[in-house]
Amino acid sequence: MSFPCIIMIDPSEEAAELARFALWRAGLHCLFRACPDLETARRCLLQGRRVDDGAAPSLILLESDMECGDGLDLLRELRASKHLAEAPVVVFPSYDTEGERAALAAGASEYLPKPVDGEHYARCVVEMVERWCNVDEAAAPLAEDVMREGLAGLPGHPH
Repeated sequence: MSFPCIIMIDPSEEAAELARFALWRAGLHCLFRACPDLETARRCLLQGRRVDDGAAPSLILLESDMECGDGLDLLRELRASKHLAEAPVVVFPSYDTEGERAALAAGASEYLPKPVDGEHYARCVVEMVERWCNVDEAAAPLAEDVMREGLAGLPGHPH
């Protein structure tokens, strides 16, 4: 079973947790990784990456307005990488509603400012995953052995 891999690059822990919760609530089983800054994202996506180093993420959600640097610079690096050149990247900014042209020129697959309302934000995250990822397996009920394996080792769950 192969679940979509979603990478969210955003300094807001709340935004990442709301995205994770939205996917769970929608019943979409995804591998989800949040990168709070550009250096963590570079390590996750680019450092030590070889062409045959596994599949690219199914979707990258990128906050373009980060205190530690310009997310569009990272986007240009991703597009220059053989491994990540075709990975869908949605620029998902908090404040910049005027940056669509620059984001698309840098290689964004889509530009969508974050909704302020939490429910609308959650719906947008789910819709993006449904649009850009193969969600057939992600939406299928988990087999009992997969569920047992996923819960093994968590506090309060028997091995």
